[in-house]
Amino acid sequence: MKKRISVLNLAIALSLLILAQPSANAQETTRKEHRRMSWAENLPESVRNFHGKRFTVLYYHTQHETGHHPKPGTKKEIEAIRSAVRGNKWLATELRTKKIRPDDIQWVERTMNGSLIFYIK
Repeated sequence: MKKRISVLNLAIALSLLILAQPSANAQETTRKEHRRMSWAENLPESVRNFHGKRFTVLYYHTQHETGHHPKPGTKKEIEAIRSAVRGNKWLATELRTKKIRPDDIQWVERTMNGSLIFYIK
């Protein structure tokens, strides 16, 4: 009887573990959403609404050392990002404390946790 109960408990525990795993579909949806938010046409909106989170500033010309080469957008897209920074008072102030002007920004990326990475000259 005890053996039957322990086998039943094991079967229930395994079924709960299988159900508790996030589905591959949900993970793929999260990745797709992240990629969509990092598209050039969505970045100005993300920058304009960015507030109270951490951000990183990297020099664009040193990225060859890390092996990560972000592909910058067109001049129009870069200007839209710079304009969004100017429109976000909190972010503009935070960048100013790091002695970075909006005109120094070459590109921006949005990370999975919602923070931003600014690439500057």
